[in-house]
Amino acid sequence: MESSTSLQFRGQTPECLKFGTSGLRGKVDAMTDLEVYINTTGFLEYLLGMHAIQPGDPVCLGGDLRPSTDGDKRSILRAVAKAVEDLGLVIRFLGRLPTPALMFDALQANCASIMVTGSHIPFDRNGIKFNKPNGEVLKADESPILSNVHATRRLQYAMPAERSLFDDHGWFKDSSSKTWPASAHLEATERYLDRYRGFFPTGSLEGMECLVYQHSAVGRDLLAKLLESLGAKVWKVGKSERFVPIDTEDISAEQLNELQRMLEEVIAQGGKPTALVSTDGDSDRPLVCGVDSWGRLQFIPGDLLGCLSADFLKAETVVVPISANDAVDQHLARKGIHPYKTKIGSPHVIATMQALKESKQDAIVGWEANGGFLLSSRVEGEHGALQPLETRDAFLPILCVLRACQVSSKQVVDLMGELPARFGKAGLIDAFPQAASRSLIQRWTPPLDQLVDWRWHKRTITLHFAHGDHREADHDEALLIAHLCEEAARFFTPEAGYGTITRINYMDGVRFYFDSGDIAHIRPSGNAPQLRFYAVANSQQRAEQMVRDALAEPSGLLRSMELES
Repeated sequence: MESSTSLQFRGQTPECLKFGTSGLRGKVDAMTDLEVYINTTGFLEYLLGMHAIQPGDPVCLGGDLRPSTDGDKRSILRAVAKAVEDLGLVIRFLGRLPTPALMFDALQANCASIMVTGSHIPFDRNGIKFNKPNGEVLKADESPILSNVHATRRLQYAMPAERSLFDDHGWFKDSSSKTWPASAHLEATERYLDRYRGFFPTGSLEGMECLVYQHSAVGRDLLAKLLESLGAKVWKVGKSERFVPIDTEDISAEQLNELQRMLEEVIAQGGKPTALVSTDGDSDRPLVCGVDSWGRLQFIPGDLLGCLSADFLKAETVVVPISANDAVDQHLARKGIHPYKTKIGSPHVIATMQALKESKQDAIVGWEANGGFLLSSRVEGEHGALQPLETRDAFLPILCVLRACQVSSKQVVDLMGELPARFGKAGLIDAFPQAASRSLIQRWTPPLDQLVDWRWHKRTITLHFAHGDHREADHDEALLIAHLCEEAARFFTPEAGYGTITRINYMDGVRFYFDSGDIAHIRPSGNAPQLRFYAVANSQQRAEQMVRDALAEPSGLLRSMELES
């Protein structure tokens, strides 16, 4: 089959959107009506072909607050809707709402759903998240979806211009705005809020004050409404009509300073907030900061926020990506819990959670380093039951940590202080060719089939393979790994603060463990020319220094590795 990138549309080669773990993403200029229509049609044809849906079925549509999602000048939702209607399906329009609210509504009705959102990525980009009637698109779905997208692309590109919906540049010939059917927004959002109201007691946040940093998050008003309905006093700050990209996994010092300024304004007005809370653009990733006794904000990283949430829910089966701070492992180990590790991305976390449901009877939870929290089973609480939702959710971890404070008469910063003192930081290099990333990863990967991890302990190297097998390395394998460590030590030098390598994990990229306690994780982006670097250390300063050294241009750790790979 020829590559989609080699196909031409009326003498031009349009840029094709790329599928990643969070759906499709790309620059708004590349997300033409034609490209959006092709990808949406391919996804829906896949569902029709596997009889997951049939003509006449509803498809839930929603979006975030980006101007390109459904604006006067540009509407990606309009192109999505046209594809839905042309296949004989019915639009259930939910308007602007959080991704998990859309998903929860669709799951209750056993409907496919499509969310137009770029999540936390920059203003000039957007994306589309596709969901099956029974949940998120998983990695196993990607290949057949892409085959259907390719077939749709060939058909649309070959269609004579006079019969096509699109002009020569890929935009609809008919540029009139879409008239949406009556919105089910209120019904869907109330159902979503009732998920929490049915679990947390009325007045469960009574006496608590919170700042809700609203910016341009699609769930900004819903979050404030929910907190108020549970008894909290809410201070709404920072609402913006201009889109503000917030990456809850990488909050900058400048952003924290701005949030601190907002906090101080509220304190000056007599406020006594316990926490500042917010979400990313499509409100599936939480942002939580505690407030210490001096009125200073303390950012709670998402992987540690997940720990506090799991504690509150009394979860005994936990699934997290390999990139999670190892404070998660240390904290859960105190309770005899050993988390299951996956590749990075919610589809991997969900697939593992679903596999565990067959053998586990207790609550199964998962979360990502960005804080998005997933629940795979019903949880009984003091007031009622919490319904499962196998997609990233921002509201649940926010409520869990606030309610935990209320029950224990502690502050958010006190709960954080009870976790192991391990600190993380992440960053990335843009314009890092994907071929160079693959070569770099291959350099540090021994040629041992199915190897996922090796560990050096008391002069013995233990090899761990896929499917749980493990054995001691033989003489030649041990020499191979020793040589690899010597080579790596040329980059991870003592002068840069690194110790001796004691372990490397290959589950998703290459994750180096050092006897000093440092962890350095290198991972290529799945659908962009980017190379990511994750650091974990015994101090925040050390983790930040590791990331700075790794990303430095033009001769930092990653660029130096690139030159020799």
